[in-house]
Formats: sequence, structure tokens, C-alpha cells
Amino acid sequence: MLPNQPIKKAAALALTLGAIAPAAAAAKPIGPDTNSFTATPAPATQIVRVATPSSGFDWGDAGIGAAGGVAVSMLGIGVALTITQRRLRHPQRSAAPTT
Repeated sequence: MLPNQPIKKAAALALTLGAIAPAAAAAKPIGPDTNSFTATPAPATQIVRVATPSSGFDWGDAGIGAAGGVAVSMLGIGVALTITQRRLRHPQRSAAPTT
């Protein structure tokens, strides 16, 4: 049987890194910007939008939904296998009959 301590440490480390990573990615340097330069303004551009008729079904959304469903299914299978493996490792011992 594996102790729960390594699992708790790994989970705590994963949660900590998950919380720190977005904050570090959004960090901005403190102090004057020495690499700044003065840019000339870009000339005004005209935006042209092209509208295509909608077919009513978005394949991109369907792909995202399918991938999410597969991910949730795999997570459920992993949890189920973990639970069944723990049950198999620790069978209940029946008391020996006394005569």
C-alpha cells in the first residue's frame, strides 16, 4: 500500500504551480521601459467584413464538445480503475471460525 503523503504532496505542488503560472505569465516589468521607441501612427485602414450564410451547424463547436466528452470519459475511467484497484489490494479478511 502506498501512503497518501506523496499523493498529497503531488496534488499540492500541481495546484500551486497552476495558481502561479498564470500570474507569472501576466507579470509586467517594474520601472522605466528602456526598450521603448516612438512609433509613427499607422494610416487609417478600412475594415471590410464578409458575411457568409450560416449552415446552422458549427463543426468547430462540435469538435470542442467531442473532445470535452472524451476527456471527461477518460477521467471517469481512470477514477473507476483507481477505486477498483484499491479494493483488490485490500480484500476484507473474514474471521476464522472457532471450533
